[in-house]
Amino acid sequence: MRSQARKLGCAALAVAVFMGMLAGCNKPQQGSDSGKTVEEMMGVDSGSTPSVYYDGNWYQPSKDVESYLIMGVDRDGEATEANPIDGAGQADMLMVLVIDHAEKTYHVLQINRDTMTDVTVLGMQGDEIGTEKMQIAAAHSYGTGLKDSCENTVKAVSTFLYDVKIDGYAAIQMDAIPLINDWAGGVTVTIKDDFSQVDPSLVMGETITLTGEQAYTYIRGRFYVGDSTNISRMARQVEYFNGLASQVHKMMNEDIGTVAELYQTITPYMVTDMGSGTVTKLAQKCKGYTNGGVVSIEGESKMGEKFMEFYADEDSVKQAVFSLFYTQVQEETE
Repeated sequence: MRSQARKLGCAALAVAVFMGMLAGCNKPQQGSDSGKTVEEMMGVDSGSTPSVYYDGNWYQPSKDVESYLIMGVDRDGEATEANPIDGAGQADMLMVLVIDHAEKTYHVLQINRDTMTDVTVLGMQGDEIGTEKMQIAAAHSYGTGLKDSCENTVKAVSTFLYDVKIDGYAAIQMDAIPLINDWAGGVTVTIKDDFSQVDPSLVMGETITLTGEQAYTYIRGRFYVGDSTNISRMARQVEYFNGLASQVHKMMNEDIGTVAELYQTITPYMVTDMGSGTVTKLAQKCKGYTNGGVVSIEGESKMGEKFMEFYADEDSVKQAVFSLFYTQVQEETE
């Protein structure tokens, strides 16, 4: 039952929907204005040199790379302005879709929702009143649940990734999951965890094509599922994303118009800074790009005073940033 799913995410769905759509959108940078940039992180004056020295090599920001933040928001129903009682909801699942137009590839950078990082706190009037170290998922809980909450989450993610540029965003509400799954004709997975306490139809080890309601449970379920950890849930979301991505690619190749059709279907459940005409054109541009896979950031999970906290390994963050957003160049000379 849906009521049994708590604090869960659906951004894997959103990534699959937008994987061929979110490219070439020439929008101003949505990055943060706080935290360290990659240049500052490496002790380089960004105003005096375009290159950064890392792990024995020189790098420059990739000119042909764009990135889009996909959020799965833990609110049911359509995407409307939040009331003070229910709140704006947390971005319970976060993925950054990174598209490299030069290499004609795309990767998905998966971010643990429990990641501890600096988050901007917004006041009742939407004004910034400071920053606090908290779970990155909580960034979306500040604001109205619409544009301001999304932009605050973009800022937190950009800060965490040393101020890399985020070109756009899409936040999907939970009730869109069955709609997207059924639109794609279902997604086939091998059930990874024990769902017996939540949905007996999801039998561990069996390979099935998920219905909309089963998909809702499979990628949202955390408590009373397997070991109840977010790490296990993230693994299921990656599996589901790969299956859905394959389905979406096939449908786009047969009829690019399906992009606009799906966009209209999920619009009531989505907050984004891109219109349907834009994403349809972008889908055409990205058609045929290669899926480079999912990139995860390593770290340590531990129980905090109230909630689980994930502390990302700094070297792992750097490696992800340089591999996805930077290009290796020849050593600089005087």
